[in-house]
Amino acid sequence: MRILGLALLAAIAVLYFSTGLRVGYVTLTQTYLLNASGTNNYTLRTLEDGQQTGVTGQCSVRNGRAVIRLYDPSGTQIAGQTCLKGTWSLDVVGGSTIGPYRLVVNLDGYTGSLNLKQVHRSGR
Repeated sequence: MRILGLALLAAIAVLYFSTGLRVGYVTLTQTYLLNASGTNNYTLRTLEDGQQTGVTGQCSVRNGRAVIRLYDPSGTQIAGQTCLKGTWSLDVVGGSTIGPYRLVVNLDGYTGSLNLKQVHRSGR
């Protein structure tokens, strides 16, 4: 049992120092992160002409930073926001053409929480 406990502790240490610890699922639940690094990609779709999509919510940062970017179907960045130390509200929304939009969340030594909710808005 001690060996299993030590192996679990070693695995957690490796995760902490490589990609960080994450509890939750971004865009679905509030996510708590500890020393998280890396890039996460999410696909958001618009189904009507003139409709906008993206995320709203809040980021609370104790350390590090998060950069949230929204790209349209052609690959052009149309919205973005950076979360630095402190608590920030987020509104990363854009678009007007039908198609898949890409949300990119880039984490750099991020410790804190992200609470992102997908939104669709009528652009008309």
